Amino acid sequence: MMGRLEAIKQVFLAYFKAELIRSHGLVIGILSLSVWLSLFIAPLLLFKPPGVPPERISGLALTAVMIFIAYSVATWDWAWELRWLMFHGVLEHVIVSGNSVFLLYAGVIPVSLLWYSVSVCASALLLATFLGPPAISVADPVALLIAVLTMVVVLLAYAMLLGATTIGVGSAGPVLELVGFILPIATGGLVPLSYMPKALQTLALVTPFSYPAELIRYSLGVSNTVLPLWETEAIGASYSVIFLLVAYALFRVQLKRLLKEGIRTVSMW
Repeated sequence: MMGRLEAIKQVFLAYFKAELIRSHGLVIGILSLSVWLSLFIAPLLLFKPPGVPPERISGLALTAVMIFIAYSVATWDWAWELRWLMFHGVLEHVIVSGNSVFLLYAGVIPVSLLWYSVSVCASALLLATFLGPPAISVADPVALLIAVLTMVVVLLAYAMLLGATTIGVGSAGPVLELVGFILPIATGGLVPLSYMPKALQTLALVTPFSYPAELIRYSLGVSNTVLPLWETEAIGASYSVIFLLVAYALFRVQLKRLLKEGIRTVSMW
């Protein structure tokens, strides 16, 4: 047990120093995020509906950014990390040593959470400067807790799904593009479902991604859910667990396949 805790500690320190300090990842990330947010905020300033308080628009924008950054963390920090491990031969070493690959992620996730926290704070500051203080407050603590837990479960499942694809075919590019960029938009990650056409609402509710996003916006007083609250919570919680179990099973199958057939050639796309 102590050996595993020490391994987690060393992984955390290695990633913290390499990603955030030596490579200036934190500074570069904040700068790139600022540019991206500026492009995101500009249309809000130019085309905001008359009569809508800027604070409300800022609140909607901040929740959209929070959800999108969460998807990005799961994509590039968690899922794509497996590709890096395969490309540099680290995954073989972990498997041969008898350790679980999830041991590495126990050290990576704290760095991801640190980056996520800084990114959200920087986004809130920019929005408050150019639009107005985001009109956000904890309207329902229980719903917020359920929202955060279901979002974490969904993101873990999604990362394992991409990881399984990488192990199986050596690339997860098409899946990454679909799930990482198209689905957050199509499933209400950026816009409340109540603002979307009926067809897109139906599509969003078929996926597990929409329920945590709906609960986050509701619990922060930004928008109401399209389904009754209890139904959104119940379906979101059960759907996220099922998604995680399916993704984990697929991930385990691909790991066993890897042990039999060896590691495939890894490509970006």
